[in-house]
Amino acid sequence: MRINRLHTLLLALVALLSVASCGEDRTYEYLEKTEENQWTYSKMKEVYYWADDIKQPERSAFFSAASKFFSSLLSKNDKASFFTDSVTTGSYGLDFVLMRDPLGEKLNRYYALALYVEPGSPAALAGIGRGTWISGINGKALTSTSGNLLLAGEGMEVITSHVDYDDENGKYFWTNGDTLAVQASATFDSKAIYVDSVYNVRSSKVGYVACRNLNGASFETDIQEIMLGLAAENVTDIVVDLRYCSEGALENANAVASALVPVSLARTPFATMCDKDGNASNGYDFTEQPVNLSDKRLFFITGKGTKGAAELLVASVNASRGMHEVIVVGEKSAGAKMQTARFDSPYGFSINPAVAVMCASDGKELSDAGIAPDFLINELEEGKRIYPLGNEQEYILRNIEYYIVNGSLPE
Repeated sequence: MRINRLHTLLLALVALLSVASCGEDRTYEYLEKTEENQWTYSKMKEVYYWADDIKQPERSAFFSAASKFFSSLLSKNDKASFFTDSVTTGSYGLDFVLMRDPLGEKLNRYYALALYVEPGSPAALAGIGRGTWISGINGKALTSTSGNLLLAGEGMEVITSHVDYDDENGKYFWTNGDTLAVQASATFDSKAIYVDSVYNVRSSKVGYVACRNLNGASFETDIQEIMLGLAAENVTDIVVDLRYCSEGALENANAVASALVPVSLARTPFATMCDKDGNASNGYDFTEQPVNLSDKRLFFITGKGTKGAAELLVASVNASRGMHEVIVVGEKSAGAKMQTARFDSPYGFSINPAVAVMCASDGKELSDAGIAPDFLINELEEGKRIYPLGNEQEYILRNIEYYIVNGSLPE
C-alpha cells in the first residue's frame, strides 16, 4: 500500500518537474495580448462611479474586443458611459423616426421621417431635410429593420415621398418624391447652435435659440452674442430648444444658465458633482455674463434627445429663477444624470465612463426618470408635416406662441 502511494507521489513529482523544465511560462504573452483590456479594467476600477460593482472578469474575457470588454464592465444602471474607437466611420448625419404608414393606407409599409439633419452632413448635402419622408433605400421599400441602413454606410440611394392635402376631400395622400444619392458616411463637426431668431407675436417679442449640443471652445462667446442680440431686440419671452441636445460641456451649460438667472446668484452653485463615495468632488458656480435676461419669461423645449448637460441646464435654471416664470414644453427628457469623463488609452481608443452624479443648483440629484414637462407635447402629433426648427409653423413653437398670446395651450 505504501509502495503504491510512493509510486503515485513520484509520478506526480516527475510530471511537475517536467512542466517546470520543459513547459513555457506564458505570463508575459498573456499580458501582452490583453494589455488593452487590462488598461481598461484598471482605469475603470479607479474612476468608475459603480467601480465597486465590477466583478473580476474571467481570464478569457480579457481577449475580447476592446469595445465589447468595456461594455461588459458597465452597470445595468448606467445610461451615460460610452466607448470611442480609434477608427471612426462617421454617420450620414440623420436623426429619424421609423413608423408604419401614418396615413393608414398601407399598414404594412414603413416610412422614416427625418427629424434632424446635421448641416454639412452627407444627408444634408443630398437634399434631405427635417420633415423629409423616406419610403425606400437602394430601390427597396423600408422594413422594420432596414432603417438601420440610414445611420451609416458606404453610401445609399433613398426614395422620398410627400404628404399632400386634398382640400376637396379633406384628407392627406401620398405623392412620389425624388431619389436622392447620399454619399458615404463621414465625420463632421456638429453645429452647436442650430438657429436663433426673433419673432413678433402680437404685442410680444419672442427670442428663439435651438442647440444641438453644448460643445465647442467658442460656444460661450457665441451664446453671449446671441443673448446680447436678444436684449437689444427687447424680447419679452425666450424659447430655448433643447429637444435634440444630447451632449455638451458643463461650462457651456453654465454660460447659458448664468444669463437666465438673477445676477445676484453669481458665484453661487450652478451644479455639484458627487463621486462614487458620495463626496461633492467638483462644483460649478454661476458666472457674471455680459447681459442678463432673467426678467424674461422662459420656455424650455425638451424631448427624448435632451440629455446630460442639457438636463442639468434646465433643472438648475428652473430651481434658481425664483419669481420669474419657467415653462417646460415637449416630452420627458432622457434621464441621463451622470457626468462622464474621457480617458485616452495608449492604444488609440478612449473610454468615457460615468464618474459622478450631477446635482442641480438646489443640491438635488437629477432624476433617472428625466425632466417631466409642464406641458406634454409630442411633435409627432402633427407628424404628417414636420416644419424646420425655428419655423413658426413648427408644431411645438406654434403652441408656445399660442400660449404667449392666450395664456393657455389650444384645446
